[in-house]
Amino acid sequence: MTTLDFPSFYAEAKDIVFRAVLLATRRPDHAEDAVADAFLRACERWETLAGHPNPTAWVIRTAMNRFISGWRIWRREQAEMPEIVSLVPDEARSLDPFLLRQLWRLPDRQRQVVALRVLADLDTRSTAAALGIAEGTVGVHLMRGLETLRRALAGTDYEEVAR
Repeated sequence: MTTLDFPSFYAEAKDIVFRAVLLATRRPDHAEDAVADAFLRACERWETLAGHPNPTAWVIRTAMNRFISGWRIWRREQAEMPEIVSLVPDEARSLDPFLLRQLWRLPDRQRQVVALRVLADLDTRSTAAALGIAEGTVGVHLMRGLETLRRALAGTDYEEVAR
């Protein structure tokens, strides 16, 4: 349970929410819109949402739901990988560019699950709800995505860090 006021919550959560949604969607413009809309909804409901066990997860789930509702319009557009580092505020640039490129190359659903489960630290149930998939499917995509990342990072400096 949080005791933060909304401006403090927003300041603490905005970067992680944006990064999670951006990695999940691969669409900076749509991620920005979805996150902005989700925070607007959170602000409107803050009196109730402040008592939520994980308001950050609620905002991420709301942003992902907004993105998914427009998926049919956007799915045929194939985005080239933008320079993500320039999109993320200085204080939030904790992801290594090499690792970010590997995440970006994952298939959509694997990337979405990895972003929500690992980066945003959502539980399996919240991730499944945000993406509209079964909890078992979350586990399968997480396993496949992490295995792909392990193979991509094998033979790099990351291999030594992981041991």
